[in-house]
Amino acid sequence: MKKIIIVLTAVVALWGCNQTPKYEIKGHLDGADAGWVYLSQQVDGKIVHADSAEIKNGDFTMSGTLEHPDIYYLQVKDKRGALLLFMQNNKLKVTGNVDSLWLAKAEGSPYQDDYNAYQEMLKPYEEQYRALYGQWQQAKMTGNADLAKKIEDQYDSLNKEQQKIDEQFIQDHPQSLVSPYLLRSMAYNMEGAEMEKYLDQMDTSFNSITFVKDLRDFAEAKKRVAIGQKAPDFALPDTSGNTVELSSLLGKGYILLDFWAAWCSPCRQENPNLVKTYLKYHDKGFDVVGISLDQDKNAWLGAIRKDGLLWTQVSELQGWKDPTAKKYAVRSIPSNFLLDKDGVIVARNLRGDDLKKKLAELLD
Repeated sequence: MKKIIIVLTAVVALWGCNQTPKYEIKGHLDGADAGWVYLSQQVDGKIVHADSAEIKNGDFTMSGTLEHPDIYYLQVKDKRGALLLFMQNNKLKVTGNVDSLWLAKAEGSPYQDDYNAYQEMLKPYEEQYRALYGQWQQAKMTGNADLAKKIEDQYDSLNKEQQKIDEQFIQDHPQSLVSPYLLRSMAYNMEGAEMEKYLDQMDTSFNSITFVKDLRDFAEAKKRVAIGQKAPDFALPDTSGNTVELSSLLGKGYILLDFWAAWCSPCRQENPNLVKTYLKYHDKGFDVVGISLDQDKNAWLGAIRKDGLLWTQVSELQGWKDPTAKKYAVRSIPSNFLLDKDGVIVARNLRGDDLKKKLAELLD
């Protein structure tokens, strides 16, 4: 009897080992008689292969175990493009053409099926985007600036409609991996508290995913620089290497912290407007501090001279690794923060006429 129990225990243990959750990707790619397919991720800006399989007569199979759900890309050696995959320990079927991998079809797992459903919802918008882009190109070619502006406004309006689709999807699918993926693209235009609300509703297993951790850090940083918060202090070198502390500039009026760079075209386009606003309101109590995300000092100094920037300029010349940009949750430029004399943030990302209107309200 004892032997039987031992044997049964061994069988159960072996069966348990065989039940370890695994992912399995089976695919067929037309035009790929041979080659290699990779399951990849972007880690610290670099592509890292997590798995691979040989392609034979267009067919391939790969399998393994994931510690947690995550987003991956399917790539083929020496071919451009990739297929977005929402991975979990489940089965996926991939079909498509090796020369247009981004258009291939992946289906079978719940997260991937969620993404496919989301893509179907976007198809009407994609058609409208294409039509508007064609009209915009024609207007530009013929020099019809008024029509081009009208089309740009239509594009913005369409984009806002799509954002509502994204928001509704996240609300309806908080347990789907597609939701944090969509939230990542929406995060730039959201408040930190709103981001945090969405994240708190999502599957807790997502908290182990690197980009979800990053979203939480981003939300925390955004909360620290929300309107009404005291702007974080900083001490940065100016163009001569002298240290400038934000706290030393407060108490005199309103200060605009302007995050920009010489290589940033929208920043350079906005600079003439900012110069005019500075000249109009400087004597009334308005100042600017430019915080550059440049890495090339000569390019930075050259842009300051060429654009006629009259205010204090500071930079650690670390590009996107700049600690102050991270402190202020800046992930796109131009970005700015308007501070009162006590260093409290009263407005953000005001440009052109919007900045003038706000200063007129505060200073005129």
